[in-house]
Amino acid sequence: MLPLPRLVRARLRTASSRAAFSARPVAPRGSDPEAGAGASDAIVRLVAAGGSNLEADLDRLNPALSHRLVATTLRALTDRGVPASRFFAWASLRRGFVPSADAHNLLVDNAGKVADYPAMSRALALMSERRLSLTDRAFAFLAPQGSSRSGSVEDAARAVLKALDDVGGPCRASGVFSLVKALATIGEFGAAAAAIEETARTARYYNVLVAAKCKAGDFIGAREVFDEMRKLGCDPDANTWNYLLGCLLKKGRVAEACGLVESMERSKNDVIPNSLTYEILTCHACKAGKMDSSMQILDQMFSANLTPRITMHTAFIKGHFYAGRIDDAYKYVSDMSTRDRHSTNRNYSLLAKLLRSSGRVIDAGRVLYELMDKGLRPDHSAYVKVAKDLHKMGMGDLAAELKLMFQSFDVRADDVG
Repeated sequence: MLPLPRLVRARLRTASSRAAFSARPVAPRGSDPEAGAGASDAIVRLVAAGGSNLEADLDRLNPALSHRLVATTLRALTDRGVPASRFFAWASLRRGFVPSADAHNLLVDNAGKVADYPAMSRALALMSERRLSLTDRAFAFLAPQGSSRSGSVEDAARAVLKALDDVGGPCRASGVFSLVKALATIGEFGAAAAAIEETARTARYYNVLVAAKCKAGDFIGAREVFDEMRKLGCDPDANTWNYLLGCLLKKGRVAEACGLVESMERSKNDVIPNSLTYEILTCHACKAGKMDSSMQILDQMFSANLTPRITMHTAFIKGHFYAGRIDDAYKYVSDMSTRDRHSTNRNYSLLAKLLRSSGRVIDAGRVLYELMDKGLRPDHSAYVKVAKDLHKMGMGDLAAELKLMFQSFDVRADDVG
């Protein structure tokens, strides 16, 4: 039996001094950035010059291909409006190199920039064959500042949709979603709505528009999309409601937010409100310093048989801690160890990190020891930093207690193995 550790017996108290940390050298980043830029420039010059011997010229250049180099080169070719398909095909055939999913998306973007939709179709077919997903990066060329193509955004969006329809396959769904997201991001809501109407009126697609308008602080516009969804028979889901809720709270319209929550609770959809809804409410209350209100929301969440996400626990712990209510932060962590056991490790480790960063190293050690006494292993970085600080403070005996408990987890793993 281990003797009752001093860390457990010790009462919370502020350490007399904070531990100093020595500067750590910056880790090398690998390849030389200037050398990589030089290789990219040389490739761009060759590709821009074109000619029937491009592949042979690239072979003679013999650059050391890397994902970073290929991505840099593709972006440079796109910025100059130079087709990149021949370079991409050459790179794909190089032994030991397989283009990344990001490189494939950049190739689609390049084809769009030069308005070569047959080349885009070939790039999409290759992605579908390799079961790679499209991202909104593939459609960056739609942004006015990044496009030299003629015609409207709507025309370009329709051309992209046709290419996606022609190719089909696994990348079509991700392509439509990413196209809608790219259009909404640049404020082309009309084109985004048209793309949805031509494909599928789903909540997932409309949510992209709602999220973009909420991010811009346009609650009225977001609510109009919400109402349009209902009018078209596309039921808003929990994410749709949560975007509106978050937007109202950010604008300080608390009364309207409460009314929205009441509407959510009256919804016939059993998954509305969900755990994220309660998280949005509690995080807002925590930031406003209304910790008692936050706890009431948390209790309501547990009553609805919903489990808080770790980010919600983080908001509570930090909210109490930065308000100077450290005892309440500790009580919250302790209470959650029984109400939501899956969060216990992270909650205790976070509190220990906050205590240590504020100079209360002994308290941090006590929190970690209590966690390990429950049979749970703390975050490794939190343990190491606290133990080192205890040594620097001349409290090696307390650090040894932590080390003894921490090493016991390795012994248990060996016994199981």
